[in-house]
Amino acid sequence: MFETHAETLFVWVALAAVSVAVLGVVVGLPSTAPPDAAAIAATVDEVATSPPGSVATRGLTATEWRLTRRQVGLRTDGGTAHATFLRHAVPATEGRLAAALDGHRPSRLFGSPASFQRAIERAETGTAAGEWRPAPERVTVRRVAWGGVDVTLVG
Repeated sequence: MFETHAETLFVWVALAAVSVAVLGVVVGLPSTAPPDAAAIAATVDEVATSPPGSVATRGLTATEWRLTRRQVGLRTDGGTAHATFLRHAVPATEGRLAAALDGHRPSRLFGSPASFQRAIERAETGTAAGEWRPAPERVTVRRVAWGGVDVTLVG
């Protein structure tokens, strides 16, 4: 009745191994939710389908972001999220395009609509396009039209 069964030691070792495995899974789970890339994409799409001059701003809770003409990617400790735009957008994170995003008239920033178009093309295909960068606190989206050039700027 008070005998030690041969399987008792193996049961305790197996139980300890399972407990360690479960603890490893629990510790490995992220403590926060992944960022909401769909909300940023919805804001970009809303402005892209609005009349020229439309602008929207949305807070960003990511630590890093990646912006291309068709997609936004957001990254935090909780994970990475991507969302695709319905219409293409132009990253405007620096230079004269960033000034146009802030509300300055393109006619004062660029010599002609053709130079505005070239700046857009450089921003879309530049070396920094699509790279992970530190994320700002907010994202601004503005639709700008000048001299036959119609673009949605994001930065």
